[in-house]
Amino acid sequence: MGLPKRRCPNCGDTDQHFRQLLGDEKVFALRQTRVPIHRADLHKYRRCTREGCVRVQSYFNWRSGFDLPEEFRTPPQPAL
Repeated sequence: MGLPKRRCPNCGDTDQHFRQLLGDEKVFALRQTRVPIHRADLHKYRRCTREGCVRVQSYFNWRSGFDLPEEFRTPPQPAL
């Protein structure tokens, strides 16, 4: 089974694949959300996998989300 597709407001409200948060993304997410979330709740947050997107949102509610800082943005890959 592939990655789940969800609506991404940062990508023009198109359906994009989302993956679970990794390392520093989890640390940032714990500090970022307005309502404090616990480590056990991090499993419901996903990051958009579209190149250059920094959107993190709840798997269950696309409106509940935030952007990672610029240092988390994936630089564009040069064409070969």
